[in-house]
Amino acid sequence: MLLRNCIMALRVTSSKVTLHPAVKPQRLTLIPARNLQQRFYSSQSPVIGIVDYDVVKKLPSEPQKLLIDVREPDELKETGQIPSSINIPLDVVSQELSTSDSAFKSKYGREKPKPDTEIIFHCKIGKRSLKAAEAATALGFKKVSNYEGSWLDWAKREGLPK
Repeated sequence: MLLRNCIMALRVTSSKVTLHPAVKPQRLTLIPARNLQQRFYSSQSPVIGIVDYDVVKKLPSEPQKLLIDVREPDELKETGQIPSSINIPLDVVSQELSTSDSAFKSKYGREKPKPDTEIIFHCKIGKRSLKAAEAATALGFKKVSNYEGSWLDWAKREGLPK
């Protein structure tokens, strides 16, 4: 999505550029998106996985995996929480994942994830959780996933209010 936004910005910018009369206009060549993806992403860059309801449903029996809800605490009060998830709002995810092991454990009651711990992020629809997953990847976490359907998918399948 970031890539798409960059390309759109380039197109808008190139269409609105006004040149000084003394400058001869030159043709601007845009690189197709598929070529940009090949440049920006290598086989060594971390991949953010996508998980579904079935994977998240099994998480209470898989304590080695960490489910992080990045919604605001007020949202959780209105709707509830997916079992076994911990709440770390999006605006503090990077800070909390960078905190000391003991501070993390005392605050969340779980061991702080290691770089190879499987971490799954979710929110209401999956957009904020994708941002959190990108932040975790930037911090060096290697097994990061996004529950794309997030709370709305969970609530629908569990018969809960959305």
